[in-house]
Amino acid sequence: MFKTLLVKEFLENFASRRFLMVLLLCLILIPLGVYIGAHDYEVRLHAYQESLRLYQQDHKTVQDILYKGGGKGFRPPSPLGFLSQGLDIIVPNIAESPATAMQKPPIDIRLNNNQSFENLYASFYGPLDLVFIVSVIMTFLAIVFTFGAISGEKEQGTLRQILGNSVPRPTIILAKTAAQFLILVGAFLAAMILSLLVLIASGFSLAGPGGILAEIALALILSILVIGAFLNLGILVSALTRQAVSSFIILLLCWVFLFGVFPRLSVVISQLISPVKSQQLVLQERNRVRLENEKARSAEIAKIVEFGDNTQEKQDAVSAEYRAKLTEAFQKLDREQGNRQNAQMLLAVNISRLSPVSCFVRPMAEVARTGWMQFELYRQDVNRFGAALDDQVYGRYQEFRQKGGANVDFKGDRSAPAPVFQASRIRTDDVVKNSLLDVLLLVAFNILFFTGSFVAFLKYDVR
Repeated sequence: MFKTLLVKEFLENFASRRFLMVLLLCLILIPLGVYIGAHDYEVRLHAYQESLRLYQQDHKTVQDILYKGGGKGFRPPSPLGFLSQGLDIIVPNIAESPATAMQKPPIDIRLNNNQSFENLYASFYGPLDLVFIVSVIMTFLAIVFTFGAISGEKEQGTLRQILGNSVPRPTIILAKTAAQFLILVGAFLAAMILSLLVLIASGFSLAGPGGILAEIALALILSILVIGAFLNLGILVSALTRQAVSSFIILLLCWVFLFGVFPRLSVVISQLISPVKSQQLVLQERNRVRLENEKARSAEIAKIVEFGDNTQEKQDAVSAEYRAKLTEAFQKLDREQGNRQNAQMLLAVNISRLSPVSCFVRPMAEVARTGWMQFELYRQDVNRFGAALDDQVYGRYQEFRQKGGANVDFKGDRSAPAPVFQASRIRTDDVVKNSLLDVLLLVAFNILFFTGSFVAFLKYDVR
């Protein structure tokens, strides 16, 4: 009986105009979004490689960093940006030290962003990546596909006819859910297969070292689960209403709230509960700490001079001591600011997880290496780069000036290579661990909505 009903529901949906609309949208938008993302990556990769080449050409030694514009580190683009642009377009892609040999360590690394859309009009709406297509278009199509699954058949009278043949209600709801899930997900998977061919044609490696097959698989799991959650939600609302129009209006309001309102509301709530200092205030506090440190250092050296112990070794020791104190103070400020940002981010993430959309959007950014985890790793890379510049460039220059006098140029070891910025990448197993809770929550949403529709249909009045 289940197989007969499943085939009936499947064929009815397969022959409908709605399925043709869904299939065409999937086959056009998803491969197109993947192609645009792959092309954008090639453009940005070329810009990154060219910038890195020009910098390394002129900054081969420590001497070059001191007198040719300071040290720079370039963040490479993510090849998985077609999955989700995430934070990639707003995260700074250049870390640079002050362009002056007079800078005293610890230096303040500036983060700059020279990225831009080729077409500025695109910035109003965002990229056409897989996250947008699934979270907006596919979830909306899921409720369009299911709003009349129960209430629509009640209005047409077909539901009463089916139940008049003594067909068990659990069998009916199972067949309807399974058939519509197969239709919707089948269209999505067909488009994804075509998208994989587009990636292969663009030169992407799916398997082997450097392959992206694991990320694609995780993205598919997340996509199918969020589509299934909205599909089950559609059947649930349809089983709770008497008219298809009422079902569609309720589902539309639910979709707008879950996608457009609640995730943004969670950010506002997290900002109210766990506020974070602005970057401008942080910079002002760093400047204050630096001035106080310099004032205390000058006072200490003045005491040494006053008591007649004015040896260069003594002054060098005092300067090194206060430089270490300043580095420690800066590190403390950075840790405190980072902890506040992480706490606020974690709070927003946990609140927003009450929406299945949020359980999809954020993990997809992590899968694409354009999320918060990758940004945190980038900040650690920047801190290591700044420490290397302090140790190998600016610290060495300050020691030379203290020993050789203010009017002597820094000679040093001209053959000493300049510190190189090393960009790290979040490991796939770390991404999987971070996304596991969201996957489980999406499974829970599917079970919750399906259980609700199952129970509601058992009590549904078809008269």
